[in-house]
Amino acid sequence: MIPKFVADVMLGSLSRWLRLFGFDTLYSNNFKDFELIKISLQEGRILLTKDRILAKSKLLKEVIFINSEHIDEQLKEVFLYLKDKKFDIKSNSHRCPVCNGEMREIAKEQIINEIPDYIAMTIDEFYICDSCGKIYWQGSHKEKIDEMREKILKSID
Repeated sequence: MIPKFVADVMLGSLSRWLRLFGFDTLYSNNFKDFELIKISLQEGRILLTKDRILAKSKLLKEVIFINSEHIDEQLKEVFLYLKDKKFDIKSNSHRCPVCNGEMREIAKEQIINEIPDYIAMTIDEFYICDSCGKIYWQGSHKEKIDEMREKILKSID
């Protein structure tokens, strides 16, 4: 089973990275504690928090208290928890890192007027977010994302 998350206000970067890894991760800097608990329970999401009091709530079924301030260590904390609970830690889905929407592949011809000329001449594979409409393609950042994922996975073996 692939987990879904909801994150508190202090974990925006972690949320973005989890989305880059393909995990459905809700985040808003406007969520109040009671909203985080409600979302977690109603939608079966694991709550990610740096708030010790929130993490100890008896209402929550699954919560990961994040200790570290460093993104690689935060990711490691999440992946260790998932591994321990026997969750699938290799998501194959594509999520928008900005809005968490689902992304799908789109033909270059459909978006040719919305991308830079150089990109249109050099890249053939594109994705579009079904929620916000943002267009993505694989650039040098893809290598960084893959390197981070491999680093984290190796560190928990």
